[in-house]
Amino acid sequence: MKKILILSFVLCSISAKANIQLSDSSYISLLTCEPAEAIYARFWHSAIRVCDEKNNIDNAYNYGIFDFSTPYFIPKFIKGHTDYMLDVYPMEYFMSSYITRQSTVYEQILSLSQEEKQALFDALEENYRPENRVYRYNFVYDNCATRDYYIIKRILDQSGQTMVITYPNKNKSYRGVFEEFLGRDNWQRFAIDVVIGQEADSPITTESLIAFPKYTMDIMAATALVKDTINKPLVLQTNTLTEYPIKIPSENSIFRPTIVCSLLLIIVVFISFWWWRKEKYPAWLDFVLFLICGIMGSVVFYLMFLSTHPLVHYNYNLLWLNPLQLIFAFLLLNKKWRKPLSYFAIVNAFATLLAIIVFVTRFQIMHASFLALMAMMLVRSLLFYQQNINKRDKTI
Repeated sequence: MKKILILSFVLCSISAKANIQLSDSSYISLLTCEPAEAIYARFWHSAIRVCDEKNNIDNAYNYGIFDFSTPYFIPKFIKGHTDYMLDVYPMEYFMSSYITRQSTVYEQILSLSQEEKQALFDALEENYRPENRVYRYNFVYDNCATRDYYIIKRILDQSGQTMVITYPNKNKSYRGVFEEFLGRDNWQRFAIDVVIGQEADSPITTESLIAFPKYTMDIMAATALVKDTINKPLVLQTNTLTEYPIKIPSENSIFRPTIVCSLLLIIVVFISFWWWRKEKYPAWLDFVLFLICGIMGSVVFYLMFLSTHPLVHYNYNLLWLNPLQLIFAFLLLNKKWRKPLSYFAIVNAFATLLAIIVFVTRFQIMHASFLALMAMMLVRSLLFYQQNINKRDKTI
């Protein structure tokens, strides 16, 4: 969902104006664009094209525009209060951005009557009015794909057409769909699995798949229009406007999460055993580990209880990524706090053990690398209790 330069909006001439009547040779199509490397572009993209050569119209209606320069963009995004907008610009500008990033663009020409084309064009123009073009973005409920699909559906409903979808839904879940687009063993997927909770593991409906442009395209292709005794396909023709090899996230790197976290577990266990044999306590090690997990836990806690994002509630990662670990990390630097902190450490160990049970039973599906991290935190919590409850070990 690429941000288009504002300058291009100013310089380009938008030919679709109020009261324009589309000609008989006009057509409206759904554009679907394959992904790019950035995480926000991994999930494909949708837009609507209105083309009418007689009226000198060939514009893309793009609901996927956002502006990083918006005040407090990152805090708003984390909170779930991100505003996207509809913008309209010539197809040549739309295509140039996807040619530059080398993404394939598909076009599905819709089987619409002249009245339906005009109604859809007028509805898009109404949406483009300044008071209507901005909307509150939601990753899985209200985005570029859902906006495109439902404005088309609304026009068809108004004309008495019934959309009959024959696309098979094989009990997909949101997490399963994320894996299709992000891959499994990479840091993008690692980050997603940290912040989404158990809700993402439930089966979703075919209608829910519309939030993902690739599936929107497939569902449109598998949709028939029924009115009275007439039955016809929704998609009249499919074209490939530009074609490049699809970019698949690499999972062959030696720095992928499962390898990095497994190596980290081995290193931490080795250091722990070494200093335990010497009866010395490595405070620096616990400070670093609990600080990092505490920061991650604070993000999980905020998203779970304060964010309006979907799928981030009921997140059992909170068992082993506890925001209290952040306070624990700083207090353990003071020796006088270590004995009372030992009781928190043993509680943290039990909570981490519960998280491992959740992992093993797949009560919530977690990233494979989490098991190594949970084992590491379990070891350090138990050793903190053992080494500090009696204050026998020397600090290093």
